[in-house]
Amino acid sequence: GPLVVFISMGTASSKDEPSSLKSPEASVSFSMMDIFLFSIVIGLLTYWFFFRKKKEEIPEFSKIQTPTAGATGQSANENSFIEKMKKTGRNIVVFYGSQTGTAEEFANRLAKDAQRYGMRGMSADPEEYDVSDLTHLSEIDKSLAVFCMATYGEGDPTDNAQDFYDWLQDTDAKLSGIKYAVFGLGNKTYEHFNAMGKFVDKRMEELGAQRIFELGLGDDDGNLEEDFITWREQFWPAVCEHFGVEATGDETSIRQYELVVHKDIAPDKVYRGEMGRLKSYENQKPPFDAKNPYLAPVSLNRKLNQGGERHLMHLELDITGSKIRYESGD
Repeated sequence: GPLVVFISMGTASSKDEPSSLKSPEASVSFSMMDIFLFSIVIGLLTYWFFFRKKKEEIPEFSKIQTPTAGATGQSANENSFIEKMKKTGRNIVVFYGSQTGTAEEFANRLAKDAQRYGMRGMSADPEEYDVSDLTHLSEIDKSLAVFCMATYGEGDPTDNAQDFYDWLQDTDAKLSGIKYAVFGLGNKTYEHFNAMGKFVDKRMEELGAQRIFELGLGDDDGNLEEDFITWREQFWPAVCEHFGVEATGDETSIRQYELVVHKDIAPDKVYRGEMGRLKSYENQKPPFDAKNPYLAPVSLNRKLNQGGERHLMHLELDITGSKIRYESGD
């Protein structure tokens, strides 16, 4: 704390003794006392300022390093799928617009398929790359761009494909020399069936790109998996014919499985994909999305149509407390 010193210079005179009666010895004594007290004060102040008070540390400021041109270019290249393809020796890029993960899964499978035909593929989230680099895809020999595009809501792109959709809609880039194919994921019960897949397929052609295989239209109201498999089985022969390559039969990196049926295990002891039985969902925590879904209880389940092969159900889900936002058509 602060040092407070009270200094009394001299001594007070006694009321009973007039100042004129003070002896010279007393005056000398009082003067020596003053000098002694003054010396103590000086000593204390010196000790306080030079020994007790810590010297304030002056922070050292390092000079900010300005990124060099090479470093800046390297950062920019991280968003370039063209640079990544060149460095890793890949010639097929499969973009996906996915909301629930199905289109992403299809894109990964197509990228892995490429190895069977002596090619190398990569799946890519258009949100993570500069899609305007499509104009440079022809720089890579036997290159191909594939799009697995899901339609979300009322004919809208998925969240991760919104920027790609905006760019493709507004750009006047020349894509001549670019080879492409599109597989769309949709549902025929919606008015704008596969709107995103149809848009990408049409717009790529308008910009000068060359379609090497017909547009695939997967229908989730039927069997989306079968639609994809049927399209894929015809897609790869068309790719091989266009580029003049043959299947290498190289499936060394593809896992092989043997199906074994265990009839001695009780069915109730086998996990068959029921999300409610996963321990991770016992204590759910927001935020909720496609990878962390909210297990909402069904508050109403009512059949709307009578007779016929199709069953049209009205379902109501209780999302109280989930903080999930939605709009009609989601």
